[in-house]
Amino acid sequence: MKLNVVSHVDGTAWDEQVRALGGTVFHCSAWADYIMAGGQNATPQYITLVSDDDRPVGTALGFATRSTCKVLSWFTARLWFDTMPVLADDAQEALPEFLERIEDHAQRTGNVELTIGSYAAPPTAAELAGAGFELTKYWEFVLDLTQTEDDLWTAMEHKRRKNIRKARRSNVIIREMAREEGLRHLRRLQGDSSQRIVARGGPDIRYNGRHEADPVNILLDSGVGQLIGAEVEGEVVSASLFTCFNGLAYHTLSGHNRKALSVQAPTLLLWEMIMRCRREGVMKFNLGGCSADAQNEDSPEHGVYQYKKAFGGELAECKNVSKVLRPGTRFFVKLLRRMAGYGGMGG
Repeated sequence: MKLNVVSHVDGTAWDEQVRALGGTVFHCSAWADYIMAGGQNATPQYITLVSDDDRPVGTALGFATRSTCKVLSWFTARLWFDTMPVLADDAQEALPEFLERIEDHAQRTGNVELTIGSYAAPPTAAELAGAGFELTKYWEFVLDLTQTEDDLWTAMEHKRRKNIRKARRSNVIIREMAREEGLRHLRRLQGDSSQRIVARGGPDIRYNGRHEADPVNILLDSGVGQLIGAEVEGEVVSASLFTCFNGLAYHTLSGHNRKALSVQAPTLLLWEMIMRCRREGVMKFNLGGCSADAQNEDSPEHGVYQYKKAFGGELAECKNVSKVLRPGTRFFVKLLRRMAGYGGMGG
């Protein structure tokens, strides 16, 4: 087998290949454009594993990043993937070889580190551990939409069903939002959510870029993204971005104010979107993830873990992995940063 790596593709042809191999939104061309629009100085790496008879049997979407400073570029080069490579059903055993060839490519192109995420990916711990990767576990919550509506409703915890009824009694209205309105409300409400997340020890998720350059536009333009809002008495109190590609819907971004939480608007929004996806033939609905230690009551994400788990889906254990390809170089970079932090690099 051989590896083909390019930085430019015909988006339509690439996406057809991704669909045929069972890939997700995190492999598609719109996601590559979304990441590049996010200002991460990333160059996409469209990677195909080709069999000896010239048949594509696997695909992966990576991103190469390095400092724009020529002096630092050699020390900061990194190849990363938001999710694992995907392989044809009859080529699943080729994953170790695929990973090995990706690592060889990363080595040849001078990367200090290789990182592979696992959004919406099946478990692959044995292959990754065997390849010498350092593993970091986290959880995702996945609903099987081939079930009946009654089965999905019954699988939810009683409290979650009760909260959906409360939202309906509070006259919460769920609707799809047009681009400009939806982006404005999403980013505003993300700011509200961010304050609460930071207060409990989590990351700041606010968007600080220009509205007209918002990378979410890429997902909306491609038809992959949808903006859904929850409205109470004329006020949009909750907003979410969902991506849908190749039979999988993913809850990608969201924001809610305190009024939304008081009337359970986010819960009704999710339930209505789950039902809409099911009616449209989507096979799986991924609620997103949280860290492995979110199961612990003292974790800042424990509430998120409990909330998503209560929807009754599969608790999927995922693994983000990384490998240092040039240990000496990474040590040197860390040393320089430490010196800078202590003023040792001052002029």
